[in-house]
Amino acid sequence: MDEELIIDEHEFSWSLSRESLFTFCPRAYFYHYYASTGGFEQFSEVEQLYQLKKLQPLDLWINSICSESLRDFFYENPENFNIHKVARRYFNQGARSISLREWRDDPQKLNLFECYYGLMEINELIEHASKLLEKSIENLIESGLLDYLREIPYLDRKNILFPVQTNIGKIKVWCSPVLVWQEDGLLKFLTLHSAASNKIKADYTAGLHKIYAFNDLRIKPERVVTLNFDLKNGETSALSDEGIKSGGLIDYVKDSTEKMLSLLTDHKSIVEDNFSQKSDNCMKCKFQKYCN
Repeated sequence: MDEELIIDEHEFSWSLSRESLFTFCPRAYFYHYYASTGGFEQFSEVEQLYQLKKLQPLDLWINSICSESLRDFFYENPENFNIHKVARRYFNQGARSISLREWRDDPQKLNLFECYYGLMEINELIEHASKLLEKSIENLIESGLLDYLREIPYLDRKNILFPVQTNIGKIKVWCSPVLVWQEDGLLKFLTLHSAASNKIKADYTAGLHKIYAFNDLRIKPERVVTLNFDLKNGETSALSDEGIKSGGLIDYVKDSTEKMLSLLTDHKSIVEDNFSQKSDNCMKCKFQKYCN
């Protein structure tokens, strides 16, 4: 792919996931955010790239099911809500789509990294995923988190669009809390992770919530709290806000954005050769089939 890809004049969008992919491999970043553009259209020349872009690791799929189920519970909160049943419904929809390989005709459909690259046989993968989901939902219930959330008055639940977007200067910044509510004069955000988070990125997640709350909701940073529920160990903890207190987050976002934009030609076009390949990460990369 030697030709240049012209980029529309839009604000640059930044997120921790985008920065993480750029750090993982600039070439994978190029494929995900630029080269796969338009690949959702059938018979597109970059359809394969778009299919690879949409690959999800198993743990991310389980996380997304738990997130959607929690949002249904928190924002709709019908009587006799059964989170097991709701999560299972989302799971069965995804499992059926994977089994039928619907992603071949519609790359928007679910496709798992472990299945696509033959790391696990499909029936084994679905069985394993089912157990992971069941354990995650059990952890949510046994932790008492659902009982706690159920008691929050409906009018205190901030029904906003997810993911949330704010700005740092001219940079459009995105973050993905699962739930947001007001309690005891505080604005609280809930995130879900299935494994221990990188300490610095956990700080920055809390910091992004503070910036969003201040910019878009006019709530002072000291009144914003981020809680994280670990799906694997069933524990809830408060994320530190060290990143925003030190001013490190804003500098981090600006520096990260500058590094990404520095690989664009004249900030108007982008060329694949500008984005180096990190060969050490190839076996963990969703674009390995295309790139190698």
